[in-house]
Amino acid sequence: MIKVAESRTSWVASVFGLAALYVLGTVTPLEDIDSHLGGVNVTNLLQAIFALLAIFFFNDSVRRLANVPVVRWTYYAPLLSIPVMIASFSLIADKAPTAADFIDTRMDQLATAVYSGTYMFALLFTVLRIIYMLRHNAKGPYATFSAGLMVVAVAVSCHIAYVVLYYFSPWDDFARAIGTWFDRLFYIGLTVTAAGWLILFLSKQLPRLRLWMIDALWLTAMRMRVNADRSRVSPAWDLFNETLENGVYKSLIVLHNYERVNLMEFPESVQGRISHIEAKLDAQT
Repeated sequence: MIKVAESRTSWVASVFGLAALYVLGTVTPLEDIDSHLGGVNVTNLLQAIFALLAIFFFNDSVRRLANVPVVRWTYYAPLLSIPVMIASFSLIADKAPTAADFIDTRMDQLATAVYSGTYMFALLFTVLRIIYMLRHNAKGPYATFSAGLMVVAVAVSCHIAYVVLYYFSPWDDFARAIGTWFDRLFYIGLTVTAAGWLILFLSKQLPRLRLWMIDALWLTAMRMRVNADRSRVSPAWDLFNETLENGVYKSLIVLHNYERVNLMEFPESVQGRISHIEAKLDAQT
């Protein structure tokens, strides 16, 4: 219900992130999910794509929050890795049976190295881009947020080093030792990043919530009570789909139109509340 531009992309990122976690097999057994996709570890590909899309939209949410303009080639560059990942995944030999260690057991194949390396490079590029966007805001919650992202960047770099050393050098054991740091650092970094993001986001949006949330809910309830809309769903849809200020403004228009169409006026107590809300809107402009 926090309807601001940066929250929408953050919600999209969360949906893709949850999808990525789901196909890891943490909720439904991995074999059951993959069996519906052919039983050839397509879940691994989906997990990589969903995770990449999650961080892509998260990057956009951060960009909006930090008021950073879009630099188009850097903005869309990570998405170019998806067709490369799909193509290289299709070239991996003996993709079955379903296994959580699908990548590690096939790292001797060039296609696997390209697939895993491309995915990690795209993640690293996006994370570093977010850190770069926040380079002038390295204080308070931004500092916590950036610190978590730096840990994520180190984790991804460990995995890239593992892929390169395992395939292109004879130091397999050393490569595996470096690769084991990925999971440890990655989830620590994500935890710190999530905490920093929550603190940062709420610190910016709580004043707006305090100012408009009660009015938005009251106006929505009024629209539903008097049947001011053609559709019973419209008031609730506007509450969730509009920014709080826009939702309040739209509800006021709907209620005034309802009065004009029906040649009536709301009771004085309701009119007083509406006038008070309109005064708040005027004070913000």
